[in-house]
Amino acid sequence: MATAPFDHLGVLVPDLDEAIPRWERLLGVTFMAPRSVHVDRMVERDGSEGELDLRIAFSVDGPPRYELLEIVGDGVYGPANAGGLHHVAILCRDVEGERDRLVALGAQVIGGQFRPDGSAIVAYLDRGILDGVPVELLDAPVADAIAAWVSGEEATP
Repeated sequence: MATAPFDHLGVLVPDLDEAIPRWERLLGVTFMAPRSVHVDRMVERDGSEGELDLRIAFSVDGPPRYELLEIVGDGVYGPANAGGLHHVAILCRDVEGERDRLVALGAQVIGGQFRPDGSAIVAYLDRGILDGVPVELLDAPVADAIAAWVSGEEATP
C-alpha cells in the first residue's frame, strides 16, 4: 500500500532548460539544478528493455513536489507521453507487491525501472485505472534520494 497520498507530480517536457524558468516564473516555485539519472534497466510496455539516462529537476519545496522530466526515447518518456500530467508518484514499501495488486484489479503496467540487483525502483501504470491519471509506484526509499538531490547532495536511489 502507499505510504502517503502522493509524493510528486511528474510532467514530461521537450526542453528542461526552457521549462524550469517558465515553471518558476508562472508558479512561483524554485527548482533544483537539472541532473542526469541513469536507469540501469528500463522495461517498456512492449517488453523491450535497456539502459536509459533521464534529465530531471524537482521543485525544492515539498513534498509534494513537481518533477520536470525531459523527453527521451519513444517509450514511457517519449514525445507521445508529453503534454499534461505524466504521472502521480505514490511511495510504496513494496513496488512489486503493489504493482501486482493493482494489476489484479485491472491496471496495466506500461513500464518499470529496476536496479542492477533486479529490485524495482518504479512501476508505471497506464491512465485507464484512475480516470485518466497515470500512476508511478515509487520505491519509498527513493524519496530520501530525491530530498538529497534537492539539497544539492549526491544520492543513489
